[in-house]
Amino acid sequence: MRSTKLEGRRAIVIAAALTFVLFVPSPQARAETVRIVALGASNTYAQAVSTSQAWPAKLEAMLKAKGYDVSVTVKGVTLGDASQVYAAAQSIPSGTKVVVFDAGGGNSKDRGIDPTAYRTKTMQAIRAQGATPIFVSYKQIVGPEGTSAWIAGDPHHHFTAASHTRVAASVLPRVIAAIGKK
Repeated sequence: MRSTKLEGRRAIVIAAALTFVLFVPSPQARAETVRIVALGASNTYAQAVSTSQAWPAKLEAMLKAKGYDVSVTVKGVTLGDASQVYAAAQSIPSGTKVVVFDAGGGNSKDRGIDPTAYRTKTMQAIRAQGATPIFVSYKQIVGPEGTSAWIAGDPHHHFTAASHTRVAASVLPRVIAAIGKK
C-alpha cells in the first residue's frame, strides 16, 4: 500500500515537472521580433496610396502570413532623393536586421542627381550599423514610368496600389533569405 502511494506521488511530481518544462518557455526559446526598416522616398512613405496599400505594409503582412515574427518600420523621406535616402540610412534604429531601400530615383532625376552614385554608399551605411541592405528598383519590378503600373499624370513618380503589392512580393524572397529560417 505504501509503495502505491509513493508511486502515485512520484507520478504527480513527474507530471508537474513535465508540465512546467513543456509550458514555460526558456529564455532561448523566446524569439525576438525581427526588425526591418523600409527606407526611401514617397512611394516607401505611402504618399499616393493608403498606408495599408504601400509595399512596406504589404511586405510585413506577407512575412507574417509565412509565420515570421517581424515589424516593418517606415523611414521615408517625402520627395526624397538619393542623397537624402543616404543621409537617412546613417541613422537606422539599433537592432534593425534588414533595411529595404529605394534611392528616390524619380526625385533624384528631377534634381539632376545620379541615384546609382549613392546606392553603394547607402548600402555601406546600412551595413556599418549591422543591418543587411536590400536595394529595390521599382522600374525593374513594375516597369518604366508611363505604363499602367504608375499613377497616370502624377508628376511625383508614384505607382499604383497593385504595383505596391508587386514590389512587396518581389522583395519578399530576398528579405526571407536575409532573415534566415523561422
